[in-house]
Amino acid sequence: MNLFDHQYLHRDHLKGLNEYKYNAVDTSPVSLYVMQPFWNWCVEFFPRWFAPNLMTLLGFLLLVVNFILFTYYDFHFTEGLYLPRWIWLVAAICQFWSHQLDGMDGKQARRTKTSSALGELFDHGVDSWASFLFPICIFSVITQGEDGFSPLSMHILLLSIYITFIDSHWEKYNTKILFLPWSYDISMLIMTITYLLAYFFTPNVFHFTVPILNISFIRIAEYAWPILGLLSSIPISIMHIHESYRSRTGYNRSFYEAIRPLISPAILFLSSTWWGLASPHMILKKQPRLFMAAVGTTFSNIACRLVIAQMTSTRSNGINTLLCLYVPIQIMSVYGLFTENTELSLLFLYNIIATLAHIHYGCCVVRQICNHLNIKAFKITDRSQDPPPSVEVHIKHK
Repeated sequence: MNLFDHQYLHRDHLKGLNEYKYNAVDTSPVSLYVMQPFWNWCVEFFPRWFAPNLMTLLGFLLLVVNFILFTYYDFHFTEGLYLPRWIWLVAAICQFWSHQLDGMDGKQARRTKTSSALGELFDHGVDSWASFLFPICIFSVITQGEDGFSPLSMHILLLSIYITFIDSHWEKYNTKILFLPWSYDISMLIMTITYLLAYFFTPNVFHFTVPILNISFIRIAEYAWPILGLLSSIPISIMHIHESYRSRTGYNRSFYEAIRPLISPAILFLSSTWWGLASPHMILKKQPRLFMAAVGTTFSNIACRLVIAQMTSTRSNGINTLLCLYVPIQIMSVYGLFTENTELSLLFLYNIIATLAHIHYGCCVVRQICNHLNIKAFKITDRSQDPPPSVEVHIKHK
């Protein structure tokens, strides 16, 4: 038996794939009037045999390049002011084209008439891991220190991003509609500009005091980032879910079933924050990158399973399997059952296990969907003259 032949999807999941319909609403002015026209123009340069999922994968790999680069040169987020200038230029290029490829993959799918459930899973599954990779690299621009982000601040900022990501898919889980967040394209462009400013003027350009307010720019960004992100997503999602219940256009699940997808994220966020605050060996302060990588990978696995549930109209998972390993390590660490070296070793080991388990999950699910739909993940033929596929795609631009 092939290592990647494990059947993670059950009969109900596969049945849901047959009835799959991508239904999204995009109201962002930046997306509608800037990015969408740009992507429509750019996608024409790609040959029709170029698989949309390959575009998604390449965009993700560009983020991995950035992550490896900063991990090597700035593992503890303390060397940002001293990094070679070329790193910021490479980071800006990778960031920019990762964003563009992520925006063009869906257009390529519709252009080649290869839209499928696999495309949504692959796109949003990759995005869930990217929600860790995007900001973790930006932290090198700000750096640690008196006039930078503390490791705890970095952790809280990442949690705010995870919350907005899971919120949009929780919303679709209940309303049947994916309301694309305004903050995505704006934040992606800001990150590219940030790297470019660091390249031309060094990261010192961000270390200044805002006139009148007499507060450092870093402190403003530290609070504005999570507050604006959460306020622009959670209230709107609750409003949409409430409206779907009132008009009976959603699933109208019971209260427990409606919030079931939030159980695992809530456990992860509370457990990781408790660990970061209460570790007797200050694991978050001493190993911030490893600590945040463990949380980011676990979150991505949780989010991927929710994406599958909402696109197959099946019941969401309750407790994620990885939490059964993460939480015991966290609790025993907090209560001082480990030495400092043991706690660090377990965190490192958990990262390896979680990463391999998540990759295995992703590969198996992709293979299973490909076999079920009789398609290939990264290879297509020119279908421009074929009749439209059975998969329905509804994207409203308001």
